[in-house]
Amino acid sequence: MNASILIIVGILIYAGFLIFHGLISFKSTSKSSEAFFTADRGVNPFVLLATTAISVFSALAFYGVPAAIYREGIGYFSNTGGMIAGLLFVILGYRLWILGKEYGFSTPVDYLRARYYSEGFGLLVAVVLILFIIPYVAMQLIAIGDAAVVTTKGLVPYVLAVALATVVVSLHIIGGGMKSVAGMDTFHFILGIGTLITLITYFTLTYFPDGGLAQAVDIIKNDPNLAGILSHPGPNGTFNWKGTLSNALTGAVATVVWPHIFMRTFIAASKDNFRTMSWSLPIAYVVIYFFIVVIGAIIAPAIVGPNFADTDNIMSVLSTEYAPPFISFISLLCLFAFGVSTADSMLLSASAIGSRDIYLRHAYELKGKQIDSKRVVYFGRILLVILMFLTIIVVAIKPAYIVDYAYKLSSPFFAQILPATIFGLFWKRGTKEGAIVGTVAGLIVTTIFTFFITPPLGFSALVWALLVNTVAFVGVSLVTKVPVEVVNKYIIRIDSIINSGTEINSAVDASISELNQKENL
Repeated sequence: MNASILIIVGILIYAGFLIFHGLISFKSTSKSSEAFFTADRGVNPFVLLATTAISVFSALAFYGVPAAIYREGIGYFSNTGGMIAGLLFVILGYRLWILGKEYGFSTPVDYLRARYYSEGFGLLVAVVLILFIIPYVAMQLIAIGDAAVVTTKGLVPYVLAVALATVVVSLHIIGGGMKSVAGMDTFHFILGIGTLITLITYFTLTYFPDGGLAQAVDIIKNDPNLAGILSHPGPNGTFNWKGTLSNALTGAVATVVWPHIFMRTFIAASKDNFRTMSWSLPIAYVVIYFFIVVIGAIIAPAIVGPNFADTDNIMSVLSTEYAPPFISFISLLCLFAFGVSTADSMLLSASAIGSRDIYLRHAYELKGKQIDSKRVVYFGRILLVILMFLTIIVVAIKPAYIVDYAYKLSSPFFAQILPATIFGLFWKRGTKEGAIVGTVAGLIVTTIFTFFITPPLGFSALVWALLVNTVAFVGVSLVTKVPVEVVNKYIIRIDSIINSGTEINSAVDASISELNQKENL
């Protein structure tokens, strides 16, 4: 049988399994929005590690980063931030988890709206996050569609591959919510690591039998058209510290406030999760990115040579033209794993924000009305379908390199809630006025430097926007006042819990239970 046919059959079986995995939890997650959006806040340490790591990496890491490293040089891996990104999740995440347990927060909007005592600010954040989730999800689908065309040698059309990925992602989330997402992410995490090791082992033994990776490095160094790849990012491999800083802030530091990662701080079962994550998440980032960098900076250029035109598809071509069908299959399967894990996480966060922070909040809570928790889940599922159709429109346009969907659109706009998040957790002087002015100013600067004007002095739009955002936030906060009760509730109270070294008390768990019961009325 034709190898492409076998690959298609394998992907269809995998897609069917994903759909089944989501739908088996349909009934159990229909009863409570807590179950659907936060997995009842009961995720264990390993699952939290797996779902957080795989959700950060996405199709961007598996297909986009090797392509970008081939184009721009090995220094492009600064976008991982490794230790910084992992430690930030623990430092900020532990406090956010306590706040979630204390006050029932489940989304970034929940926290920011309450901390800055502003419905308008909450609505602004909700709209921005949902709006820029779409291009990031589109990146996953584009990568899957492109890879399917190349891997099956055109037997599967781009549109059909994207449609399949859309159906799979939609049904998987609609079926089981966060429980299905976190569970499948664990499998995908293991699959992803195993696939990367398999790819590196196969290519090294097959194409560099005499000296391994050292032989591949010699090939690159001896070719003047490739040597720049092993240098820093920038034109012709020249060092550019400004570009490196911008890349690290965009791809590493800002990831902690990407909505789907932010929400993972609320799903942990206990503080033991964060003890484990403090060492395991940085290690996971560094190890997985090490494999990705080896492929993009050493193996790919040594095999395909210089001047490879369609860089976005370099992984697809590498695993198809230079490897047997089995390697092609697991490579495509790994892409599905990375892409689907991020797409369903992003869409679930958009659904949570849209249903709970916009629909439930403004149609019911602020009007003093009660709503059945089942109806919140139902609306969230409907919203998921709508978001997928909007995403397909972006996929059809396909206006840029796949990394641009994350770095030039989504991440810079997501990052504008970073100052408000950090200051809100640690600075008692942070005020509503400061948060609003800073965030709006950051969004304006990001928009101008992304769509209209080239950012000055070699820095990215995100760097300038974060600078303006932070200065405006601090300046306005210093001349305005924050209510004492807000400081007591969101900083002093959390400090006391952390300093006492105890778990959240039973009274808090009782209050969460009572909140859930009210939802079910």
